[in-house]
Amino acid sequence: MKITKKLFLVLLLTFFLFPSNRFVFSNQDINAEALRQELVELEKHAKPIIEIFRKVPALVNPSVVSLITEKKVYGRDNHPAQPANPDQDPHAGAIPKKGLGSGIIVDERGYILTNNHVISDYSPEEITVVTYNEEQYHDIAIIGIDPNTDLAVIKIDGEGFMPARFGDPEEVQVGDWVIAIGNPFGFQQTVSMGIISAKGRTHVIPLALPFLYEDFFQTDAAINPGNSGGPLVNLRGEVIGVNTAIATRSGGFQGVGFALSASIAQEAVEAIINTGTIVRGYLGIGTQDITDEFALKLGFENKYDMVKHFGLVKDKGVFVMEVWSETPAFKAGILPGDVICEMNDDVIKNSLDLQRVIRHAKIDARIMIKVLRNGEENILTAIVEPQPEDLSGRTYAAFRKQDEPSKFSIGLIVNDVTYEIARSLGLEKEEGVLVLEVDDNSPAGHAGIEPGDLITKVGTKNVNSVIEFMGIIEEYLSSNKTITVYIKNKGFITLK
Repeated sequence: MKITKKLFLVLLLTFFLFPSNRFVFSNQDINAEALRQELVELEKHAKPIIEIFRKVPALVNPSVVSLITEKKVYGRDNHPAQPANPDQDPHAGAIPKKGLGSGIIVDERGYILTNNHVISDYSPEEITVVTYNEEQYHDIAIIGIDPNTDLAVIKIDGEGFMPARFGDPEEVQVGDWVIAIGNPFGFQQTVSMGIISAKGRTHVIPLALPFLYEDFFQTDAAINPGNSGGPLVNLRGEVIGVNTAIATRSGGFQGVGFALSASIAQEAVEAIINTGTIVRGYLGIGTQDITDEFALKLGFENKYDMVKHFGLVKDKGVFVMEVWSETPAFKAGILPGDVICEMNDDVIKNSLDLQRVIRHAKIDARIMIKVLRNGEENILTAIVEPQPEDLSGRTYAAFRKQDEPSKFSIGLIVNDVTYEIARSLGLEKEEGVLVLEVDDNSPAGHAGIEPGDLITKVGTKNVNSVIEFMGIIEEYLSSNKTITVYIKNKGFITLK
């Protein structure tokens, strides 16, 4: 009976404390029904935005495919190239290697754009394409690849596929809403939303390639393994980027994803579909943007000290770090330490501007290049040549920070002769280059050149700086001429 009375009191208190869906939490009076009605009204105002995020995937999803790759990886005890043991299962010990990726249908005939790293280790028969309606395609053709942009185009048989539409990357601004679609962890047609966090990101692809092209959008839209090769689209459903990489410490999404700009992707797609390959021009230089970080690496306190030292007007332009021998830049007379500020009629503010001009330049085209050298403008002319497969076997001249020695392929490490060095050698003025180190197993070592030697001439030409020395050496190397250097107190020595 006591329990019944207590229960009655609890019910009575509940009736008075919470009438008509009114609840008390932590001394806050919340009318749930009123809030629910307010949210219904507010949702009406948000309806257009909600519809956008519904309609964009509905438009783009049919143009997005999933890529599944799988191959057998054999252990040392059962490699297919080794003679098979007749009593052993030929597939015993084989470990399946699987991969996931995404792709974008770019032509109704079944051409698909994806990342090169998604398919690079696989043959066509090891690739499966799964379309939006879950149809699987195993008869795959690899049309062409472009390792320098990490892009590839493959094809499936059929027609009437729905191609995605590319947007204008130049219109994209930081803060714009974007949507990523792909196959993360094998979950097909996954949609994630975020914003553009930054534009023009470089040094994203972790590859050492001589002609790497990078122009990435950074986004906080969730991108995970399996998203690679899928589209990053704007709110019109237009592809503005190809999801390529993530920055992560866990292996998964941490809010920093990268999508290669559609401007580069479109060029690659058109060239590969039309010709099966991509032919680009090049200059043959290594460059750096003028930033505080770069200035510190050169020994300056900040970029403004660097600007003052090189006689620049402002911190715009591209600093030339390296010039490779027998390249368009070398033939044009570009030197390490030059700052490129204009090409034809285009102002060059950074490496992306330079890359864009060269990427669009036609083979054999003449490019007028304005460089700043020692505070003075120089107009040079370069003839665009097709990119070689690599630059192996070629020497290069590199800019160095002050008091840092430069090394050449002939086996020498040399440095400029400063006032202090000249005085210690009993010289009236700074002249020549000082040998700091010699590789014993090199032309210089075989010729008997030693640390402490002072080289004042190459052939009949005087040298008064490392830049002059390496320029003349490059001329001899490029023409296969015998190199003879004059060493103070020793005379002429020939390098063989």
